[in-house]
Amino acid sequence: MQFKALLLDAYRQLSAAKLFWVTFGISILVVVAYGSVGFNEQGISVLFGLWEIESEQLNAGSPWSRGLYIGIFSSFLVNIWLAWIATVLALISTCSIFPEFVHSGSIELTISKPIGRLKLFFSKYLVSLLFVVLQVAVFCVGVFVCVGLRVGEWNPMIFSAVPIVATFFSYLFAVCVLVGIVTRSGITALLITGVFWMVLWTIQTSETVLNRIVIEQQVDIERFNEGIEKAETEIVKISKTSAEDFRIPKLQQRIENYGNDVTEAEEFLGKITAWHTPTSWVLAVCPKNAQTIGLLQRWLNDPDGFDITAIMAGDMRSIEGTDVEEFDRTTRGARERETMRRMVDEYESKSLWYVVGTSLLFEGLILSLASLYFCRKDF
Repeated sequence: MQFKALLLDAYRQLSAAKLFWVTFGISILVVVAYGSVGFNEQGISVLFGLWEIESEQLNAGSPWSRGLYIGIFSSFLVNIWLAWIATVLALISTCSIFPEFVHSGSIELTISKPIGRLKLFFSKYLVSLLFVVLQVAVFCVGVFVCVGLRVGEWNPMIFSAVPIVATFFSYLFAVCVLVGIVTRSGITALLITGVFWMVLWTIQTSETVLNRIVIEQQVDIERFNEGIEKAETEIVKISKTSAEDFRIPKLQQRIENYGNDVTEAEEFLGKITAWHTPTSWVLAVCPKNAQTIGLLQRWLNDPDGFDITAIMAGDMRSIEGTDVEEFDRTTRGARERETMRRMVDEYESKSLWYVVGTSLLFEGLILSLASLYFCRKDF
């Protein structure tokens, strides 16, 4: 009964703000727009067939159509709508729940009832998260139906977006709750949470950029060393025929150039690693927003490579499949593709404990401080 009373109270507060229902309505419109995209024998149909795009590979029954449709959900709708726009709107909707709750004249009536403050705090916190869960759940139901009707795949993994997005939101909401209780100001809580979100984004972006440079240098060093080995092998082969062959000095010069390139790359790698290592340590103890949302794409991607990442990179193969070209380190484009491949493999190898577990530890620390303040404060 106590939890139900808190739920009704939060419902009235959100309904009065109207923004909850505005977000709900926009989510429905996004689902309808998503469902307007389909596939036929000729290619892609948009706006329920009003506009068609001819494609030999992105058509009905193609594994690439499945990769595109699922990818639009996991890479764009979740990352842009749920993880950014809807999250901002949800923070605006819920930032005032705790400040108004602890405001003089409101808290006294609640704490006068036979319920512990700690239980009251976490009940209120969970009730606030329930409305985010409701928003995402309704959104996922719509997407689930769209995917089933459009590509014939009734994939229950789509609903994994509910706990993922709710967990992602909870990282930010915990900070909002702490600031809201201390300052008793919804606006202040919202602003501080926004700054905290930007700090997290800066840390994660910096780590990603530095990690890419590190891997890029490692790939270049491998390429230069392979060039040295190849040139040395050619010299040995040529020397067996003629020790004075004109190609030998050129190959020796190539080896010297590659050696200089290796030295420069190793020196630069050392400097970048000195920045990347502490940045990765800081990220390890902070909430990992991007990597948490990235779990959904990792779980929904086609294991055979028919996904939106390959489509956007222009790496679509025929449905029958062809042999993948071996990695050629002699071209810059090939080295960049190898760098991206290794980055994806590295981030996808991160365990659920590292991504979510360490983030929840940080959230637990914030909530512990907030609940301690709530229990000890003389309201």
